[in-house]
Amino acid sequence: MRTAWAQTGARAIELKQSFMPDVVLVDLELPDTSGVALIGWLSGLHDCGIIVVSGRGEEAERIVGLELGADDYIAKPPQLREMVARIRAVHRRSHLRASLRDGRPAATAPPTHPVQVGPWQIDLQHRRVTGADGQRLPVTAAEFAALQELVIARGAPVSRERLSEVALRRPWRPEDRSIDQLIFSLRRKLNDGEGGGRAIQSVRGAGYVLAAAQRPAWERA
Repeated sequence: MRTAWAQTGARAIELKQSFMPDVVLVDLELPDTSGVALIGWLSGLHDCGIIVVSGRGEEAERIVGLELGADDYIAKPPQLREMVARIRAVHRRSHLRASLRDGRPAATAPPTHPVQVGPWQIDLQHRRVTGADGQRLPVTAAEFAALQELVIARGAPVSRERLSEVALRRPWRPEDRSIDQLIFSLRRKLNDGEGGGRAIQSVRGAGYVLAAAQRPAWERA
């Protein structure tokens, strides 16, 4: 990563035009202007991801920042590994938005309709997993985030590093088994082994993938 630091809002505007960052971290407490106003200005440009970094812990402050267009919020003092993981996640999302605006095909664009995986329908728009009888499958936020990433990959392997960033919001380490445990929990909930094998398969050295035998509906059309 290449970085540039601005101590004031005015300097931040100058750097935005010369440095052209992909992601901007904004402190709400600036000496010459409101951090909220700076977020509004950046959001109107539609060309970078925005993360609020502030010592203000009030829920209202977080909501205002997000409603103005910020992609994420980190309270001070931030954990550096977590901050790097969040920057990477925002960077991916902002690049996806840019490709969609420019009309370029984006292989990782999320589907707008429910996706069939085994007996389950995964609705990314409404963040729910339901069976044929309409019963919702109880999944945690981390489990759904991992499942969403696997669906969006459209049959391509998703690395443990990427799953850790999007589901656990922290960098993955080789000794960390949290992602493997998360996938194991998802497999159990998706009733793997009933009616034709695992919905989620491991790919040696690459991560995890949705099984080809249970591809999303748009792959089979």
